[in-house]
Amino acid sequence: MDKSSYYIKMCESAKVIQKQWKPDFGDFFVSMSSGQTSACLSIVSELEKKVSYLKTIKAVWLLRQDQLQEMLIEKYATPWDLAIAFSNVLMADNASYFDAFDSMEKLWLAFIMLEKHGKKWKDGEWV
Repeated sequence: MDKSSYYIKMCESAKVIQKQWKPDFGDFFVSMSSGQTSACLSIVSELEKKVSYLKTIKAVWLLRQDQLQEMLIEKYATPWDLAIAFSNVLMADNASYFDAFDSMEKLWLAFIMLEKHGKKWKDGEWV
């Protein structure tokens, strides 16, 4: 799981994805108030209470690779088709763009943002 400051910034800046977060057991987040990274626990079962608490600590969802892949899987017939599409994009004209990402989470987030939202990571923001 990528918990680097670079990945945190990428996740924090992906506002369209952050808005989709429905906190669940096992999700990773970082508290921007304290800088601590942790996983969601099942202490509070009510979603409203979780969301209220996470807003209080200015939580940023750190998406796992499987969560990122789930965001696009409905667009493809099988997981194999998704993997092929991912590979094709990484090896096509955008290959040099994807060279900058050094973890699978960063690669998949960049792929999702490009495929789903038409945005690329440039100078610390999605444009």
